Amino acid sequence: MKKTLLALLLVAAMLSSVAVTAFAADDNVLHVYCDRVFRSFNQVTASDGNFFEVSGSWSEGLTRLDADNNPQPALAESWTVSDDGLTYTFTLREGLVWSNGTPLTAKDFEFSFITEISDSETNGYADVIAPIIKNGVAFMNGEVPASEVPVKALDDRTFEVVLAAPCAYFTRLCSLSCLFPLNEEFYTACGDQYAVDADHLMYCGPFVATSIDVGVGVTMVKNPTYWDAENVALDGIDYKVITDASAALNAYEAGAIDRVNLTSIDVVIYNTSDEFHTWSDFRNYYMQFDWTNDRLNAKMRKALSMAIDRETLVNDVLMTGAVGAGGVVSRGIAGDGTTSFRDLAGDFSYYDPDLARQLWAEGVAEMGSAPKDLVLLTAEGTDFDDVAVFVQDQFRTVLGIEVAINSMTQKARNEIMKTEHFDMALSAWGADYDDAMTYLDLWTSTSGYRGYYAKDEYVALVRAAQVEPDEAVRLQLMLDAEKMLIEEDMVVTGIYDRGYSFLQKPYVNGILNHPSGQTTEFKYVTLTK
Repeated sequence: MKKTLLALLLVAAMLSSVAVTAFAADDNVLHVYCDRVFRSFNQVTASDGNFFEVSGSWSEGLTRLDADNNPQPALAESWTVSDDGLTYTFTLREGLVWSNGTPLTAKDFEFSFITEISDSETNGYADVIAPIIKNGVAFMNGEVPASEVPVKALDDRTFEVVLAAPCAYFTRLCSLSCLFPLNEEFYTACGDQYAVDADHLMYCGPFVATSIDVGVGVTMVKNPTYWDAENVALDGIDYKVITDASAALNAYEAGAIDRVNLTSIDVVIYNTSDEFHTWSDFRNYYMQFDWTNDRLNAKMRKALSMAIDRETLVNDVLMTGAVGAGGVVSRGIAGDGTTSFRDLAGDFSYYDPDLARQLWAEGVAEMGSAPKDLVLLTAEGTDFDDVAVFVQDQFRTVLGIEVAINSMTQKARNEIMKTEHFDMALSAWGADYDDAMTYLDLWTSTSGYRGYYAKDEYVALVRAAQVEPDEAVRLQLMLDAEKMLIEEDMVVTGIYDRGYSFLQKPYVNGILNHPSGQTTEFKYVTLTK
């Protein structure tokens, strides 16, 4: 009784400082949370997972992934593909409207596609989408006007896209928030106020936001104008930001939220509970090196990679269902249709302490001396903190070197990686679609956030794969690219692929978890309290 009372008091204090909900605990409302603040609610620029979760509730694309992670008709009721695999013609559902009653037409998709690929510096997925669309890269680089990009509204209900090369996962991409429709008149009128609050957004999904705040969270109510409203059972969603893991667990135990992720310590306590569950997704946590930093040569970078015992990390430290990574392409990502990409490629990131010591000694001898004051950058958060401490100890134990940890907010870490030089940094990327390209095209950027890499030979492999129509040839190009990235140049090394352990109330049903793209969605949730 005392424990329950204490939990209730802690939750009350937490909610008074981080969130005010309009819902009662016994309403037909799903109460969930995320463990980090939002960067933005703007679908054009956002690229973080918590935004995907809320945007998939208040908006929708041409397609939506089903329980088996396959794209199904959403705002588009059907589509056809030309014999050469290049032209997709989507037919929108009849009578689609935005939440304010404005008709939703194919023009809204034409505008969103063009807007997303218009600026690779600010827009979250310009570099992903532009190479797939005919003339997309040329438009993004300012070489051709928008009129030469074949994403066209043929009429109010017909939307046509011509690709640069056949793309087996294109309809999966159409389920991503970056390609959700945008009403040009509304977006332009909002200007820099677009998505700053709930009134500066338009909605066409299962729910409508009544309040949004990057540090507090989102509240949503059912959207009566949604085309599939009759299959949406919830009255609303209350989505809080709770950055402290203990506070989140207290909130769950007090009944303030319906689902909570567990830390490794909590897994030991709760793994026999009937409310305990696990799942994994295609999110790779990796260690990134600065390609231009002359303090570490290739042998030394390989030594640092081989000094990390990934199996001990995932089994004895994280204990959340994660698996040791073999590279930057997650295990399970599609390969040739029968064998995964990772199994075809083999493991480039692995533990070999003896070879690590040998390579470190050789690398130091080639450099003339060992580097001093090495620093590992990391973002604050339970997973990153635990991994950083583990890696630091591995470097000390296996290689006999001391590496300092510089832990900061994710925003601050990103800024350092983009604007300054660094030794190494922990980072992560979740797959947007089930294909190795979702990881490999990241290192075609000259951004410091990608270690200032963008090696010409590597970029050539990736660009060739992006337009190669022969699937077998395309696959080999991607296999060669990852080998160059890790085995040859060691600009990055995979550490683990994320797993989740969580508690979920027994009355919650129908949450869909996808290993890529919009990883968690709530459209089909029912509550049986």
